[in-house]
Amino acid sequence: MTLVRAIGRTMMSSYFVLSGIRAIRNPREFVPDAQPLTDRLVPAAKRLAPAQVSSFIPEDAATLVRINGAVQVAGGLAMATGKGRRFGAGLLALSLVPTTIARHPFWSRSDREERIHERQQFVKNVGLLGGVIIAARDTEGKPGLVWQANEGRELAVKRTRKARKAAKKALQHNRSGGAAAIGTGLASASDALGGAVSGVVTEGRKARKQAAKRAEEARKHALKRAEEARKAARKSAKKNKKKLQKPAGKVQQRALDAAGDASKNVRKRVEDARTQLSSN
Repeated sequence: MTLVRAIGRTMMSSYFVLSGIRAIRNPREFVPDAQPLTDRLVPAAKRLAPAQVSSFIPEDAATLVRINGAVQVAGGLAMATGKGRRFGAGLLALSLVPTTIARHPFWSRSDREERIHERQQFVKNVGLLGGVIIAARDTEGKPGLVWQANEGRELAVKRTRKARKAAKKALQHNRSGGAAAIGTGLASASDALGGAVSGVVTEGRKARKQAAKRAEEARKHALKRAEEARKAARKSAKKNKKKLQKPAGKVQQRALDAAGDASKNVRKRVEDARTQLSSN
């Protein structure tokens, strides 16, 4: 926590701490203002809450004023010390809503001067409510869960593109024999990476690490399928070469046999010619 933030939070929380202590020590001072609001809210809360919870909801306005004061003291101390500051600011925001409505209902005042005064106090509390809401959302410059989720999604998309490019290059190098296997690998990589991208939404650093891990596994899977496709293509080429060599050997043997037969026929004719010449 920076010095400026520490001073600002301490100044803002001082109002709530003092107001809460005052409500705890002397709740009867605020009962006349709180009574109309509690008379409407307590019966509604008892109707909506489960039976196990409704029995614990107090009906006494003084008790409710003390509870609200304790919440303000706890939230103010948390925001001032920096221990659970965002949670404390959230408590202050929740406690400030009924406090403002109960203490400063300017719309119900008949006297003009009193209505103006209560309206000013109402607007002041609305300004305090805005301040504690900002404090509840303040991460002191650190990335929040939404930013981390978006960063993890972008990282997963980048890894998806890299894996697709790697699979595409493998497909171009193995068009003759491994295209089907590489296509299957590319589909598997796309499915796995699509799951990695959809898994990144609102889980912060854990979601980003899981998405990166899934993307890396998908990339390795695609490269593995591409390597299998290369091996299949080489094996298929060897088989085709052997098949081509066998017919060529048979043709050569047939040519040699035909040449041998022709030589035999020539020799036979020469012998026949010699025999005829010698007989003449």
